[in-house]
Amino acid sequence: MPDIVNTVAAAITYVAAAAFGPQTGPIAALIETAALTTATVAINAAVNASVSALAGTPRAEGSSTAFRADTDAGIPIAYGRVGCAGVINYRVAYDATNRYQSLFCTVSAGPIQSFVSFAADDTVTTFDGTLNKSDSGDHIGFMWLKKNLGTQPQTALTSPTGTGAGIAAPDWGANHKLNGLASYVLTMFENSKLSEYQGGVVKPLHVIEGVFGWDPRLDSTYPGGSGSCRLLTPSTWVWIDEGAIAALNWCIGRWAGDSGGGTYGVPYACSLIGGIGSSLAGIDVAAFVNAANVADTNGWKVAAYPTTKDDKYTVLTNLLQASGAAPARKGGLISCITNGEDQASVVTITAADTAGPVEVSLGQSRLERINTILPRFWSEDHRWEMVQIAPISNSTWVTEDGSKKRTRGVDYPYVPDADQAAQLAYYDIANAREAVTGTVPFKPHMRRIEPGDCFTFNEPGFLLSGLKVKCLRRSYDPMTGGVRITFRQETTAKHAAALAKTGTAPGDSTPFTPPSAPSAPTITSVTAIYDTSGLIVTASLSVLANGPTEDGLDWSLRWRVASGSWVESLHTDQLTDPTLQSGLVPLGETLDVQVAYFVGGVRTAWSATTTIAIDESDVIIDGNDP
Repeated sequence: MPDIVNTVAAAITYVAAAAFGPQTGPIAALIETAALTTATVAINAAVNASVSALAGTPRAEGSSTAFRADTDAGIPIAYGRVGCAGVINYRVAYDATNRYQSLFCTVSAGPIQSFVSFAADDTVTTFDGTLNKSDSGDHIGFMWLKKNLGTQPQTALTSPTGTGAGIAAPDWGANHKLNGLASYVLTMFENSKLSEYQGGVVKPLHVIEGVFGWDPRLDSTYPGGSGSCRLLTPSTWVWIDEGAIAALNWCIGRWAGDSGGGTYGVPYACSLIGGIGSSLAGIDVAAFVNAANVADTNGWKVAAYPTTKDDKYTVLTNLLQASGAAPARKGGLISCITNGEDQASVVTITAADTAGPVEVSLGQSRLERINTILPRFWSEDHRWEMVQIAPISNSTWVTEDGSKKRTRGVDYPYVPDADQAAQLAYYDIANAREAVTGTVPFKPHMRRIEPGDCFTFNEPGFLLSGLKVKCLRRSYDPMTGGVRITFRQETTAKHAAALAKTGTAPGDSTPFTPPSAPSAPTITSVTAIYDTSGLIVTASLSVLANGPTEDGLDWSLRWRVASGSWVESLHTDQLTDPTLQSGLVPLGETLDVQVAYFVGGVRTAWSATTTIAIDESDVIIDGNDP
């Protein structure tokens, strides 16, 4: 079998040498015929791999909208505006017939900025501010919701008042505080016909604004910062909606518990519950700040929902991807490289700065030289699913590749906007197609070049003279003091082209928002006749402007004796002036009556109470008035 690796390497070496041509003097010392060795092939592959690594990886624990009952689930940490269902911590049915059910759930480490909205089975549902009872949606009056933002410390969630059960959810008390966890309790009541939830539970979806964090740009104690935000004072933190700042806080870690001084969640003084947990001295903070500034300039945001069980490096990569950046290492520090801006060269180099031959590749592998990306992003308009936008490409690239599309699907799992996904995809293609990559050994004084910096060759007669390149990786040999830098060509024109891109997503698929409950009907008259078979109530109802105008609607009647418990009955396909049968009422009692009707499956509010007295004048015997 032929040696494929050596054959390919030899072919590439030949092309490179022919391109440079014979060289003499210092240029020859600089490039040494630019012979491309298998080591250089490996370096070039590493450069391409770093580009490919920008393809994001989804959450290890699946979709954020999956409602999970898992005692081994990780703790979610929400960055930016996200949609999520949460993880069930405790579920219990109670009351004499187990028709009440409460679910206590966690949506994120906290504190979070806010709960924005709630949907049950994809139907937007709202709740009144007093009893936490649903006043819109498919389950008006049969559902309750209470929430905590995840402060430290916080009081325990309790069963809502006004359910009618008269008891709280059992085995859940004041000690179940869920400190530092944004959480909610959802309570559902099943009616006597078991038709409200049909033996199941709703699929919840919360839209929330996630956690706060430290932003050095708003910290006057950080060089160049301005403001009161302090790393060790969580009460001063700001809401995070940008990827590089989220990545910085992921590196610092998420901390919970009492620091011992009456403050909670202080980094390095409490318990690490998520993220990397690096000391600040181990992080290249300036690189993250630069990436954040670039992302803000470009209008790029983040919507991320990792958990404490996700791979830490994968989360870091995905957070930075949303800011057009990639992880890097600088002098042993966690760092990053931003690709979203046109950077000026920090230095011009000549042969005198080098300490050996420059190893150069003059073309990407055909397997890596893609010209089209099919991007997918995390879309709120599509019920928080990953959605593909129209292909991102450039006709010039396709022409260069023989008019054949070379396509790759790339996920941007923490990107919340179609235009942002399109721009990042264009950058990924452009970077993958940069013609020149390689490595250059430098003398010790060139340690000033750091990952992410651009520099320019300036050596007359050298093929790369005048070319601006970007440092992707830097290694240092302490024995010789030498520096070895891996670089990639940096083309200025790609930045304007990338930022001009817009993404075309499929049509919106927003959750259904039902019409508000129609106004309550009005009872114009109620008559009661008492006979041996029971009480007959005739309710004549006025028809409102937004009410029903035809027969065959569903009506609910409820009545009570004096101030007792309401008795409710549903009557289908009734006339607009229905005669409704209810149970026996003793003579001499007072009867309260209310009615409601249904429009589009939404029940109106109950009518005002009409009260009548039952006395001897209402008695009918065998159909005759005695």
